[in-house]
Amino acid sequence: MFSITDQIESEAFETGRVVKVHGVSGKLVIRMIRPVGDILDFPEWLFIRIDGGLVPFAVMDESVFQKDPNNIVVGLQDINTQEKATAMVGLSCFLHGSWTDWFEPTRKEADSLTGFEVIDEVSGRTGTVTGFEDIPGNPLLELQIDGKKALLPLNPQFVVSTDTRNRKLILRIPEGLLEL
Repeated sequence: MFSITDQIESEAFETGRVVKVHGVSGKLVIRMIRPVGDILDFPEWLFIRIDGGLVPFAVMDESVFQKDPNNIVVGLQDINTQEKATAMVGLSCFLHGSWTDWFEPTRKEADSLTGFEVIDEVSGRTGTVTGFEDIPGNPLLELQIDGKKALLPLNPQFVVSTDTRNRKLILRIPEGLLEL
């Protein structure tokens, strides 16, 4: 039988490690396992591995900000003193879903998609990523599909999956975008 703990473990991914306390109110600095372009959204729950299991902590509203590309600051409910926060230093942090649900890729990551085969999950059309436009707040993938060029926002709602080993990107291209 599949327990709720097993389900959380299977649907979470490691984002980083608590490296220090930020301020006097118990906020945590998390060193990310890879650089973050921008925070698109941040979930209501952060999981921290304690004694071998993932323990959920509610994220305080308006408490998350990016310190630099490698570190974010997070405030958690019930972790409201330096002492409680210090006890978290060194522990691994996890989020539910996938990296692209919460974070915008860095320029280097997006550039690495150039040359990937793209497959539209909806229409079955195939093509290639030909480039990347780094527009702040709206990064765009340049695509070549069926001999037509198109720009697609690099947004989690359009990116279904990324297979770096086989250099494939499965997309959900909005209807009509390729006809423009």
